[in-house]
Amino acid sequence: MATERTRIPLGQRLAWPLPARAPVATDGDNAAFLARVGAWREAHAARAGRDVALYLDDGLEFAAALFGAWLAGKTPWLPGDRLAATLAGLHPHVQSQAGELPAGFSAGADAPLPSDATLDADGCAVVLFTSGSTGEPGAIRKTLRQLDNEVASLEAQFGAVLGEAVVQGTVSHQHIYGLLFRLLWPLSAARPFARRRVEFNEQVAALGAAPLVLVASPAHLKRLPENQDWSPLARNLRAAFSSGGPLPADAALAVRKLWGQAAIEVFGSTETGGIAWRQSGGAPRPWQPLPGVQWRVDEGVLAIRSPHLADDAWHATADRALATAGGGFELRGRVDRILKLEERRIPLGAIERRLQASPLLAEARLLPLPGHRILLAVAAVPSAEGQALLDRAGKPALVGELRAWLADHADAIALPRRWRFLDALPADAQGKTSERALAALFRPLLPEPEWLARTPTAARVRLDVLAELAAFEGHFPGATVLPGVAMIDWAVRLGRAAFGIEARFLRMETIKFMHLVRPGARLEASLDWHPDTGALGFRFQSDTGVHSSGRLRFATGGAA
Repeated sequence: MATERTRIPLGQRLAWPLPARAPVATDGDNAAFLARVGAWREAHAARAGRDVALYLDDGLEFAAALFGAWLAGKTPWLPGDRLAATLAGLHPHVQSQAGELPAGFSAGADAPLPSDATLDADGCAVVLFTSGSTGEPGAIRKTLRQLDNEVASLEAQFGAVLGEAVVQGTVSHQHIYGLLFRLLWPLSAARPFARRRVEFNEQVAALGAAPLVLVASPAHLKRLPENQDWSPLARNLRAAFSSGGPLPADAALAVRKLWGQAAIEVFGSTETGGIAWRQSGGAPRPWQPLPGVQWRVDEGVLAIRSPHLADDAWHATADRALATAGGGFELRGRVDRILKLEERRIPLGAIERRLQASPLLAEARLLPLPGHRILLAVAAVPSAEGQALLDRAGKPALVGELRAWLADHADAIALPRRWRFLDALPADAQGKTSERALAALFRPLLPEPEWLARTPTAARVRLDVLAELAAFEGHFPGATVLPGVAMIDWAVRLGRAAFGIEARFLRMETIKFMHLVRPGARLEASLDWHPDTGALGFRFQSDTGVHSSGRLRFATGGAA
């Protein structure tokens, strides 16, 4: 083991004279790690091209695949998830896929490392992705030197507190925060890490058998149940980190109350790396820069110069800030996003901050919905007061109060037209809420039905098929065509709405698809319900002809 918390430079990690039995992961030693690195080096070297997509859930195997790629002269690209849209965007940039991806290759048997396993800190790199919080995810290249500089900064600031504790985490190492805190920092500091992330509070509560560090996100820390027995965790918790977004004051207070210490919040981004930290425990405190990070406030905007960046120039962030006494700073929100709507400049950031200040909301995000006419939409989590109003008077009443709250702070044209109230905003494994995930909340699954005729056993309905329907996304690359399965789903939904069908869906029968459905089509659906046999007949047609028809079978006795 490294003594006196000796930090190993990441470029020298494979060649460092650690004992073979030195723990790397909770169930893997240094000899096993190096043998897997050798296996992955051979696997990478056998593939053509420089760029490779890499996805593995097992942290030890992932680290071996990452270092093996660097040894083989490859540049790994790390998708944040395995969704079809993510992989489609990645495809033009890589020549191969490794790990748990659709076309991913695996490493074979353990293999030795080359005689010189030192890595070039400037030549080795990894490509990560931003969360896409203000648009589509963007690719960010990080050299091994940048990563090593950040690991050195973290160890200098927090290493003495962590000691020999095992590193556990709720976040994914496919993103910069998890990659650094869960894998690279422990590998550099000879501190063991858990191979798998923990996802549920019951798993977190059961971690307290030995000294540990928890790498978490606000999405997890905001939802700690008070009735959970946290005492085993609290006894052995050396530190709890939070990053990926702001930790609300009430959540910070809950962490301190339930776990016996305040969470260490780390502020930064994929582009900038870590910038600053604080340990507030619920009370507002300024951010303090990490070792080596310089900062200043230029016209209200935070700018930094940091060894975590690709060069030594000053970098303007998208965060408004205010310098405070004692060498720290306060964050004052993101730089306003400006949207031009009917020749008027709409400050989305200012409207969003006004919403977030409402006593009726705990969280709120504002986003523009593209279309023939851009509409502003709000996805929000009601506060206790807002939820009480929602339960008592319904959605129109809550929307009315919020629109009134905005009335003196936004032009009438900038008042949101679409609203979704949720128990929690959608979040990825890093606890971040992307604009893409928010937009998905407003893409309808089904066109707004216009009922032409309805009886207990027959109905006709008109459907205008709009381009923004969720069913059009991701099914036929290069062609905007409605998949047949969407019409099956629509028949089920329309049948339940028209005839009160509550029974369990059993199967499809005599299904036929005749003509394609494209955006802009106007369909007329005919439905026939036979409650005695549980059969729902359907037909979708337009001026083009019949698009689909068939029969759906439900369990009998299911009509209301």
